[in-house]
Amino acid sequence: MADQANSGIAEIIQNIQADVTAIVKGELELAKAELMPQAMSAGLGAGLFGAAAYLAVTGATLLFLGLSFLLSLGFMAWFNLPLLGAAAWGFSIMAVLVFLIAGVLALVGKQQLVFTKPEATIAQAEASVASFKSALAAGQQEVAGLSLTGKPQHPELT
Repeated sequence: MADQANSGIAEIIQNIQADVTAIVKGELELAKAELMPQAMSAGLGAGLFGAAAYLAVTGATLLFLGLSFLLSLGFMAWFNLPLLGAAAWGFSIMAVLVFLIAGVLALVGKQQLVFTKPEATIAQAEASVASFKSALAAGQQEVAGLSLTGKPQHPELT
């Protein structure tokens, strides 16, 4: 009879372990499903930062050189500036323009990096903990009512 009680307890413990494992796996799957869109959005934001950096370098090279020389020629003609002074103004204006474009791209990328808490996962985990606590309390109450032979000591508790 004691062996039967021990095997029943062992089975209950195995069931509890299996239930806890299933709950934890379910929580992990829920967290993964909830955080995946945020990870994709973060990837997009990182890609936009990369694009901003690439365009800043490429734009700062091509536009800076091409339009800077064009502006330099214009400054030489419009304001009768010497070549060096006209080139300085042309290059400076183009540098400011390229960095403004890079700044706009960086701001758009930053907006993609907004994270929120996984609300559904937190709520589900709290519900699981509450359910586990109530089941544990009920089990402790049931065990307190049993004698060593496995029969209820107090009939009113069953």
